[in-house]
Amino acid sequence: MQVNNYSSNTLNNINAHQKESTASITEMGSGKTEQLSDAALALIANAVGSDISGLTQGLANANDAVSMMQIADGVLSGLSQSADDLNVLAIKGNSAALNSDQKAMLHDQSAAIARSMQNSINNASFNGKSLFGKEMSFSLGNSSVSTNLPAIDLSANDLSTQEGITEFMKTLHAAQISVGSTMSELESSTNAIFAQIKTLSASKSQMSDIDMAKEVMNYSQEGIMLNASLIAQSHQNTISADRVSQLLS
Repeated sequence: MQVNNYSSNTLNNINAHQKESTASITEMGSGKTEQLSDAALALIANAVGSDISGLTQGLANANDAVSMMQIADGVLSGLSQSADDLNVLAIKGNSAALNSDQKAMLHDQSAAIARSMQNSINNASFNGKSLFGKEMSFSLGNSSVSTNLPAIDLSANDLSTQEGITEFMKTLHAAQISVGSTMSELESSTNAIFAQIKTLSASKSQMSDIDMAKEVMNYSQEGIMLNASLIAQSHQNTISADRVSQLLS
């Protein structure tokens, strides 16, 4: 009876070590740990994955916001250059040395520049939405960035005089400050989102990804134990065979 119990225990050990060894090979092959079979841990991993997805969408929203600000900045830079050109024409037109035809020509040039500026303002849009003269808010997942770009109204200023051009430049300057501030906030928020995604991804990886070094060690240990159990079983078989021979002799 003791022999049978010893043999049964040996077989159980062999089966157990074979199972553990197979599990280690499976995990090393899949790269995923079996601990995710635990429902609570799986829920946590899914929640972390959901947070990562939300932050990723926040990054996409931030990219759209940056694109909008880049368009606005480009338009404002063009308007600023045009305002400088108008200022030069205004100074030139105030010269007593010019005759009426020359002044009329300068006026026509100024009017053409003003029309081009208005077209730039009218076409300053993103996804069919005008950029200037409205407040905008962008959701970044767990935060948001808001901006208010002032309206650019050419008719509010007399761009034929230096005083009018100066007032217009003040409007442009305010809009440029708003764009610059929004760009800085978006950059800071984007960096924070990247850091959060990195941290969450590491946490999720710890819950779902296998520790390869640990599994290699486990596999080696189980292999040693399995070999020991096989040797014990072989020894037991030899003892049993000897006893059978003794009984038959």
